[in-house]
Amino acid sequence: MSPRLLPLAAGVLAVAFAGCGSSAGSTSTPAPAAGTTAKPEGFPKGAGLTFQDVQSRYPAQLSLGVGASVMRQGANRVPFVVLDKGARPIRNAAVALYTVHADGSDVRGPFPARETSFGVSPKYLSKTAASDPTTAQGFYVSTLQFHGKLNQGVFALVRMDGRLVAASPSPLGIKSSMAPPPDQGQPAIRVHTLTVHDVAKVSQITTRVPPDTDMLQDDFAKVLGHKPVVLIFATPALCQSRVCGPVVDVAEQVKAAFGNKVAFIHQEIYKDNKPDKGLRPQLLKWRLESEPWTFVIDRTGRISARIEGAVSVGELRALVQKVA
Repeated sequence: MSPRLLPLAAGVLAVAFAGCGSSAGSTSTPAPAAGTTAKPEGFPKGAGLTFQDVQSRYPAQLSLGVGASVMRQGANRVPFVVLDKGARPIRNAAVALYTVHADGSDVRGPFPARETSFGVSPKYLSKTAASDPTTAQGFYVSTLQFHGKLNQGVFALVRMDGRLVAASPSPLGIKSSMAPPPDQGQPAIRVHTLTVHDVAKVSQITTRVPPDTDMLQDDFAKVLGHKPVVLIFATPALCQSRVCGPVVDVAEQVKAAFGNKVAFIHQEIYKDNKPDKGLRPQLLKWRLESEPWTFVIDRTGRISARIEGAVSVGELRALVQKVA
């Protein structure tokens, strides 16, 4: 794994269990159903608490796989998975996130989460995603508000079997020598992307099976500013976050709904599709240090939406509809 490309969510367990109690099961109460949002009144308020206070009341038996590394002032979309001790995902649970400082102080929340599936129909499901048992089948999303310090931690409370259980804190936000990636409302960075016409084998520019050739037809630099664009930075077969495959499948399905009105372009992550060779120059120019990323760009060349990590068919379709 390249040290510049950080592992994100879904199957990558990068945090330790601190002070775990008895083992938590991989099942939860059936409510709420997938697609619903947890209610904040079902969770304690974080104001005045430390994580030590929370842990004394609710045992830390779970862990988080957080799918966002770049935070901004104001609202931040944070996709994540909740994992049990065996790194198995917890599904169909009421979940809320809390932010916390590195020393365990200044707990803030709850920030209710919504569970969703990727929503990919069998027609658009790639062999890459279908054959990988570690690929995420769904995820939770919460919106965190930041005003002040950004580099904090995040933990969750999960309602399981009628009781609240904690997921241990995980780092949130990365320290980087780079400026942050371009954001909503800013001009997209013009870069050339290789197409099927530039290479001898399509496998040189996509690791998806079967190849997503319909998203490798346009050079981003040539279509930018002429029509809306969806630009996806992802590597289905080499993904550290285990959500690149589903995200590219999501883009394939949404593309079918818009035809030629919007250019969909998939950009792989590693030079020659080999992690030990480092990141492709397009990622460096866009100041990206994680994957996957999805940018929705309007016909004037400005970024309409920026999504890090997992995204569903319904969410991406709605964002593309705004620029189509």
